[in-house]
Amino acid sequence: MDLIDYEVPFKGIVEQSIAGIYILQRGRFQYVNETFAFMCGLHRDQLMGARLRDVANPEQVTDLMAQYERLIQGGAQGERFVIRRTLRHRPGSFEIYGTRVILMGRPAIVGVSIDITEQERQRQDLMAASARLQELVSNANMVREKERNRVARELHDVVGGMLTAIKFDLSRVSWAVEGLASDSTEEVVGRTRLPAPTPLKDTVNELIQLTQETVEAVRAVSEGLRPGALDHLGLCETLSQSLSRFEHRYGIKARMHTQGESCALSEATELSIYRVFQEALTNVARHSRATEVEVDLSFVDEILSVQIQDNGTGFANDDMSQAGHLGLLGMQERARELGGRAEFTTSPKSGARVRITIPLTRAIDAPKSRRDTQ
Repeated sequence: MDLIDYEVPFKGIVEQSIAGIYILQRGRFQYVNETFAFMCGLHRDQLMGARLRDVANPEQVTDLMAQYERLIQGGAQGERFVIRRTLRHRPGSFEIYGTRVILMGRPAIVGVSIDITEQERQRQDLMAASARLQELVSNANMVREKERNRVARELHDVVGGMLTAIKFDLSRVSWAVEGLASDSTEEVVGRTRLPAPTPLKDTVNELIQLTQETVEAVRAVSEGLRPGALDHLGLCETLSQSLSRFEHRYGIKARMHTQGESCALSEATELSIYRVFQEALTNVARHSRATEVEVDLSFVDEILSVQIQDNGTGFANDDMSQAGHLGLLGMQERARELGGRAEFTTSPKSGARVRITIPLTRAIDAPKSRRDTQ
């Protein structure tokens, strides 16, 4: 079969193609199929013989012609170019690909185009949904912190105050009982002998002890909701104290290292880092089976870095978005809100390593939000 015999079937295939097909030579369209013309929003006869620069989106002419020149010179092969339609009644985008060939002794570009309007719409919808989700998570974190602060204040100021008053009154009762015991434990009134007050005194002492334990429990809950040390001691000392309590509570050897000169941080930065620190240590205690944990706090090269690593079992290989990994996603979101990032890798000791990095330019703030300066 002669080559000319293939012309008719190939022409039919090209004309019915769902992809746009074009040929450019000397900067003009030598051929376009109906699909390409439709993507451009023009009639086919408007494109045939027209100059590329005359039918291109005016905002894209410079970049499009630059790519055309690179292609015709033999470079940029396989590069794509996204063209945005300017039609009000049919907005959208399509991407074109081109390859340099020799046509009738002259260089030309033979290419195809694919409409990506729907993909672009879905991508924009996904980006918008992601932005809304990030805003929702950020707002949820803010609301949660406000509620934690409120409950912490109520526990500390109201419940703690009431328990302290109860303890003081019980102490007064104890003193009265001791005085009664010293005056007359065997006094007879009429024919009735008063019982010795020792059992009552023991009961009061037990109530005092119970009240003291309740005060300490309320203080611990309040501290967990809103660490008061952040307001007075700063981030470094608060992390150090929390790490010491963690070691005492779980029996996991804990060490902390600092590098660089610490500086005043914004309240949001300190609180977010503390929450990441809390969540990381909680994971160590619950899941890691570790015997050691190390915390590194660094202020170097305009970067604030906090790293928590252990010698336990490490992270599972499944998707972090699944159940059990919401805490990790929360760490990522807290870091993102501060312009930084969170990384979850394997430590040199084969355990888990959590590292957050935040630009100090975003983290530093005058300590105007601290209670003692308000």
